[in-house]
Amino acid sequence: MKNRIVAFANWAQANWLVLIVFMVVVMLLFVCMVMFSWLYGYWSNALCGTKFELNSCWTGIGAVISGLGGITALAKAAWTKYNTDSQFNTNQGELPNINNLKSEVMR
Repeated sequence: MKNRIVAFANWAQANWLVLIVFMVVVMLLFVCMVMFSWLYGYWSNALCGTKFELNSCWTGIGAVISGLGGITALAKAAWTKYNTDSQFNTNQGELPNINNLKSEVMR
């Protein structure tokens, strides 16, 4: 089990940008679902007289947007570190040494 966790952690570290993009897409899909339910509730309240609580949708949208803000902050922090290492710690046109980045993260 430990080897699987370590293998997943290594994969996640190598593919962090893909993971962040995936999380953002999933959260945006969730926002779209909430917006669709709000739109349905709004029209069903108007046309059919249902008692759909529209305030719950705004609460859900606020929670998802807060989560998106957190993911965006994490992505920006990681991207800034990578950009700084690329710009100031390597020669022009050369990729940063991943082994050095891993050793710095482990400290």
